Amino acid sequence: MAKVEIYTWQYCPFCIRAKSLLNGKGIRFTEYPIDGDEEARQEMITRADGRHTVPQIFINNQGIGGCDDLYELEATNGLEDLLKRDH
Repeated sequence: MAKVEIYTWQYCPFCIRAKSLLNGKGIRFTEYPIDGDEEARQEMITRADGRHTVPQIFINNQGIGGCDDLYELEATNGLEDLLKRDH
């Protein structure tokens, strides 16, 4: 099973939309809410190669980007391919 992680802010509409897609597909994920947690935010930025917007999504420790990137992967069947890979 793929390891899916997502860094979020509680009221971020893009975070909510990304989690909705994952939940709708039955994909289990670990969520890291970073509201007000500068240490967690810095960890996310480091892992995401300097990207600082939320959400930041990782599949098997590979950064895939944010909400739009997730939906683009879904539209091109790339999400399924990533999820099938072992971590």
